[in-house]
Amino acid sequence: MSTPSRSRVANRKTKEAEVPTWQFHPISGVRAHLEVVQQLAFAILAGAYALGERLPNIEALSRLMGVSKPVIGAALKVLAADGTVIVQRGIKGGLTVGRNDVSDKIAAMTAPLAHMTALEVVEARRPIELQIALLAAERATASDFQILENSIVQLEQNRWSSPQVRIRYDHLFHYALGRAGRNAVLALYQYQILERLFVDMKSYFLSTEDVDFVIKLHRQTLDAIQSGRAARIENAIDEHLSPLEAAVAKRYASRRRSRKAKLTPKHKDR
Repeated sequence: MSTPSRSRVANRKTKEAEVPTWQFHPISGVRAHLEVVQQLAFAILAGAYALGERLPNIEALSRLMGVSKPVIGAALKVLAADGTVIVQRGIKGGLTVGRNDVSDKIAAMTAPLAHMTALEVVEARRPIELQIALLAAERATASDFQILENSIVQLEQNRWSSPQVRIRYDHLFHYALGRAGRNAVLALYQYQILERLFVDMKSYFLSTEDVDFVIKLHRQTLDAIQSGRAARIENAIDEHLSPLEAAVAKRYASRRRSRKAKLTPKHKDR
């Protein structure tokens, strides 16, 4: 049996190296560098690049996102200042993940769906999250299920960690589910929705949400997806999303009552 020539092996390795780990998309607009920040933050939060792992180089990111190297450089300055990405110069240098969470500063700067209310966003979340779960039941691999399982275990192990760390593993389950659904559009919408809800409902995530209940919901959702039964998946997603939906509805109902009270004229006793 003949063995492949060195040139053929080299070409094969080159082609393999060119296959992106993460599906970046073209960028346009005057705030292009912030879109780059958002995409890189999403890739890291979703677990596509782990802590200490190398990211594509500047040239590759420029090509994948369809923007100039200076735009990529401007985004990397923002992420490097925050410690999210470590930039090393020289022949052995490159870009590595410095932290696998995203600070409030970065979240506020990219602000996905900032012009939408949390009530609008939480209503849009349900059909997207359900479709992702149904697709994951069809498309997820054994590796995907293991990543989802690991995110639950990590949340269990970090139930008493700082809120930022705990929420990181809470959200990681959803982002891993987005990846398992194999639909980049739905996964991006899911990310934008969850990050927007976190900004607007931060007090809920930090103090109201019951960690043990979240772990139970994640486990229940994973079991339903692995069963492949649509009705069971729909029930699991319904139970999974209902607590936050109720909290958002309660907040906006309270705000409406407050505004109504301010607009209602007060009658003084004569």
